[in-house]
Amino acid sequence: MFKQIYLVFFLLFFISFPLIAQESSRNGFLNQIFDSISDDPIKCSSEIPDWAIMRLKKVLETEGSGFSTKGQNQKCELSKEERKFLLGLVENKKIKTVHDFESKLKVASQEEKMVVANMGGGQIFTFSEPVFFRDDAMVFFFQSRYCGSKCAEGRWSVYRKQSGEWAECLVILSFVS
Repeated sequence: MFKQIYLVFFLLFFISFPLIAQESSRNGFLNQIFDSISDDPIKCSSEIPDWAIMRLKKVLETEGSGFSTKGQNQKCELSKEERKFLLGLVENKKIKTVHDFESKLKVASQEEKMVVANMGGGQIFTFSEPVFFRDDAMVFFFQSRYCGSKCAEGRWSVYRKQSGEWAECLVILSFVS
């Protein structure tokens, strides 16, 4: 009887441990991103724009399309398999937004979106769920900032953990208006 109970606890631990570790990585990464933007709740959107997803898909599909590396980091290049993995996530609509995270995010109301769209001040951010790969050593992530029709920027990037901090090492696609 004790062997069966021990076996059940043993299996539960090894099944749940990777999930707990990945949740910890997710929270650490998102905290670092959000803390670098503001101490106040960040107004955000609950959707990644379709055009941003379509452009990413084209870049990932095009073999040989160059990505912009940050610094001299050869360890940040994506393999064909990793590009296929990311493309599969895009094609299967598996990349979702983060719009509820502790007390750091607040979904922008329709009124707030109209004020920003009319250049009335403020900004609205969009963030994707981080996608971890290479044994959680790297993260694929989208973030954008919209502050009106002539004021927007964003990028699909890869981050790598360096000295305990996440550092952007590869920009797959960026835009500025």
